[in-house]
Amino acid sequence: MSQDELNFGNFVDFSIKKRFGIITLNRLHRSNAFTIDYLKNLKNAIEYCQNNSKIKGIILTNNGNSFSTGMDLGEITNYDYDQVKELESIAATICKLLYNGKPAICAVNGRAMGEGVVFLVCCDYKIATKGSFFQMPEINSAIFPGTGCVILFAKIIGINWTKKMLMFSEKIEAIKALEIGLIDSIVQDNDELMKLALEKATFLHSKNQIVLSAIKLMSNHLMDKSFSKAYEIEKLGSNWYNYEDKALLIENLRKKFDWET
Repeated sequence: MSQDELNFGNFVDFSIKKRFGIITLNRLHRSNAFTIDYLKNLKNAIEYCQNNSKIKGIILTNNGNSFSTGMDLGEITNYDYDQVKELESIAATICKLLYNGKPAICAVNGRAMGEGVVFLVCCDYKIATKGSFFQMPEINSAIFPGTGCVILFAKIIGINWTKKMLMFSEKIEAIKALEIGLIDSIVQDNDELMKLALEKATFLHSKNQIVLSAIKLMSNHLMDKSFSKAYEIEKLGSNWYNYEDKALLIENLRKKFDWET
């Protein structure tokens, strides 16, 4: 399928630059809030990038001044229980695809709230414009922030900031987000945002993809294990060049670190 034939729905724009799939959230009239269909289309776009050997990674970004305001509560109130569980399942799959898949860069312009922040933390390099902010408002609607959110936040920004964001719904400005490790860089505007994202993509696609994938997976998961067990797994990465089927090594690591098995 050619790039011109790709269609991931009305609100997910897709292009390829620097051998990275650029996925742009574009549901502007609802501030990129997620519905079931919107999440399905986003998942399909990410899976396409993961399964296409010519694509080396993902840039996840947005049009407009909202990366995402999270789940579309106006739509969710019309869902039955099974649909709500489906929505949560799709969101959890997206998290896993970003966290365990190819290198992922997140480029945020504006508000990132709810599941938008969760998808952000699953990426490997996070950039935001200076006017961006981050907030988890679920507690205000008595919604438990699932899909792996509590675990991922605690691993990445620590227990104290996880509580501040999830229990107290603190609004985190870009400078503070940089300070606590929620993001990695701040830029002035959207032009600089995509420039830096593409610079990072250029760097990554020129590197050994097996080594990159092994570093990503082990960085994300080895802290959960004892040193001795983690070191045994790390040695698999050190010896990657001895494997006849190197792609199989990464596939097996992803299976080992699959949080749903």
